[in-house]
Amino acid sequence: MANEAISDIFPGLSAFARELILEGRDEGLSAIEQWQQQRCAICAAHQPGRLVLDHDHTTALVRGYLCRSCNVREAHTYGPFELYRQRNPATILGVSSVYESIFGVAKPAAPVDPDLWRKNPASGIGL
Repeated sequence: MANEAISDIFPGLSAFARELILEGRDEGLSAIEQWQQQRCAICAAHQPGRLVLDHDHTTALVRGYLCRSCNVREAHTYGPFELYRQRNPATILGVSSVYESIFGVAKPAAPVDPDLWRKNPASGIGL
């Protein structure tokens, strides 16, 4: 993908952000920050220095920056929150960074056993 193609898709990005996307480096977080312009990826609230980095607990990959209110409600709500989960800033920009916090690098969640309810010891007893 050429710089010109990314410029057409994301006209507000600087040459530095385009370079980060093209190279696919972990510094892609900088591209997300620049693209969001200190606005929540869901409600667009402008909150300089107060946004939190959101990540998918299943994959441990960063999705984007959210205000605290949207970050708390995101996992339990549909509508714009569901749309955000499907098409978040990291997905749009092609960034695939693993979430890191003061506790270290996040690990992907264990896969859910599809037969979990069939293996339930209470199944078949009329509960």
